[in-house]
Amino acid sequence: MHSSTPIYIALLGLGHVGQGVLRILQDRFEPLSERMGRPVILRYVLVRDLSKYAKIHFNDATLVSDFSIILHDPDISIVVELIGGEFPAYDYITTSLMNKKHVITANKEVMAKHQSEFFSLAKTHKVDICFEAAVAGGIPIIRALKVGFAANKINSLHGILNGTTNYILSKIQADQLPFSEVLKEAQRLGLAEADPSMDVSGLDAAYKLVLLAGVAFKRLISLEDVYYEGIEDISLEDIRFAQELGYDIKLLAIGKHFEDKGYSFKVHPTLIPHSHSLCGIKDESNAVFVYGDAVGESLLAGKGAGGAPTASAVVSDLIDLIFEIDQPRSLRNLDTELIPCECLAMDQSFSQFYLRLLVKDEAGSLESVSRALRDSNLSISSVLQKEASDTTASLIIVTHTCFESEFNTAKAAIEGLDCVLNLASVIRVRLDEDD
Repeated sequence: MHSSTPIYIALLGLGHVGQGVLRILQDRFEPLSERMGRPVILRYVLVRDLSKYAKIHFNDATLVSDFSIILHDPDISIVVELIGGEFPAYDYITTSLMNKKHVITANKEVMAKHQSEFFSLAKTHKVDICFEAAVAGGIPIIRALKVGFAANKINSLHGILNGTTNYILSKIQADQLPFSEVLKEAQRLGLAEADPSMDVSGLDAAYKLVLLAGVAFKRLISLEDVYYEGIEDISLEDIRFAQELGYDIKLLAIGKHFEDKGYSFKVHPTLIPHSHSLCGIKDESNAVFVYGDAVGESLLAGKGAGGAPTASAVVSDLIDLIFEIDQPRSLRNLDTELIPCECLAMDQSFSQFYLRLLVKDEAGSLESVSRALRDSNLSISSVLQKEASDTTASLIIVTHTCFESEFNTAKAAIEGLDCVLNLASVIRVRLDEDD
């Protein structure tokens, strides 16, 4: 160990991730301190209810419920924020930065909403804010994009960024169970929250895509710039038919730069060909598939959910920060010059489309649907027809690539056909988009 002067840190929040960080700091105190060249000491743990954590062993750390104790302790160099949500996390982060304390956070919501302000405060007060754990759990995607891919212009990224939804879709397929049953099992295992709406609606992945827009493309966007939809309407039938057609269904976060049109950011269920590497990402794992102009295609994958993987990312930021804490600031982590950009409207996006229709089982139904597609300048890539009852049939169609606006016109025409009883499902297909 090179110095006896400790680095003192404060931990805000003691949920699954906070407890994971606490365990790592306790179990790996000696090797971490040796690697850092000085003792790394946790001085405070902030919680709302002190009595709730009375049985947890904190070594020499003090359990507090008043943040001002941390804020006014001049020895605290690093504040680790793991309480989640926008408030009071926003206040804790801003006041920490203004008091010249470095911040590490796993909070995708507060970062997505206030990243430019945080970067500006950090630059002004010559400190840093690190957020590796806010996206994709234990996968070092932030560091990879900032440092590992720094020589590249990133053209596109496609991410499985939510472990809960990936687990649900994987289990529906593997166990042939409906969404509702798999969701209950995920909640029982602690892989889904009691209120899973942020995950299954696509909102969680949308927040993370806002952050990746800044890191990968250096563009400042907000949640309002991201089109997102979730997996609530994905049925076992859709997953079975997708399999038959050669696809798996994943919730994808997609960011893409079009040279002559700007940028597109969206989150939605997508049919992915079995031949693509993202198709093999199962259960609660996350992955990000990046295309850079120099490196080409790269895939980063690993555990994206759970206390331990996310805690691993938090401590990774801690190690990186301490390495530089006594050195002139490199500012490599502070993207203070994020550029506002024009984002493509969703109706200008390209995709193939999967449709599942319930139609009358009579001559001419397929021809009527095909004609409606042709009249809207859409052509059919593949089709399946399955008997649903004595009088009805399921018609499954995958279109060729088209504008979203063209598809919406065709969709309205199809829904108006006498032979169509119900347009049961629409899911986008493919990862790549043509300019």
